[in-house]
Amino acid sequence: MEIVRPHSHRNLFSSNDAASAPTIPLYRSAPPLEVRLEDFESFAIDRLRVLKGISDGLSRGKKPDEMEKLVSELWKVNMRHQHASEVLNKDIISHFVLRLVYCRTEDLRKWFLSMECALFRYRFRFLTAEAQRAIMDEFDITCKAVNIMEFESIKEKLGQVARSMGQPLPTGDAIFYKVCVLSFPSTVCFLYKRMDSRPGLNMTPVLLEILNQ
Repeated sequence: MEIVRPHSHRNLFSSNDAASAPTIPLYRSAPPLEVRLEDFESFAIDRLRVLKGISDGLSRGKKPDEMEKLVSELWKVNMRHQHASEVLNKDIISHFVLRLVYCRTEDLRKWFLSMECALFRYRFRFLTAEAQRAIMDEFDITCKAVNIMEFESIKEKLGQVARSMGQPLPTGDAIFYKVCVLSFPSTVCFLYKRMDSRPGLNMTPVLLEILNQ
């Protein structure tokens, strides 16, 4: 990124590109764009408010549903932009600015990574099933439905994890999906539960279990 004076600014995405881009950027690499000096600072401050708010909520022991509400409000308040086409730019720019700032020490890096992971996790939960699938496709992650036999074999474990997260207990008429990320030392399974069987409703993602190979 190149810092420039206020008179020059180039969007990372055009309005058409922004509409087709993933709802949550994957931050694979720093974008090749110019950033106005005041945006460089203000975007980073706004995102830092979000991350510190998440850190504060976690340290206070807020319940999962309380954290979801907190993250949603923090994002709405701090990451808005007067131009809709700039929202995605602000998201990406602010991430990489803080990434640069927080690389100075190992403790800072760990804190930043932890808070960004928490932010991504909650933002992912807010997405529609279609948007979630789009992000998983970016990583070539396949999603498979849990059949009734698999569900019965892990029902007790799902119930334990659901209770620990303040989530409703799993039922037989719920639809679960599993995603196995084999690049990790253990297989991390994200299971998604359809909260209502009526067609057209979104799936709410819940991190329910980590199953060791």
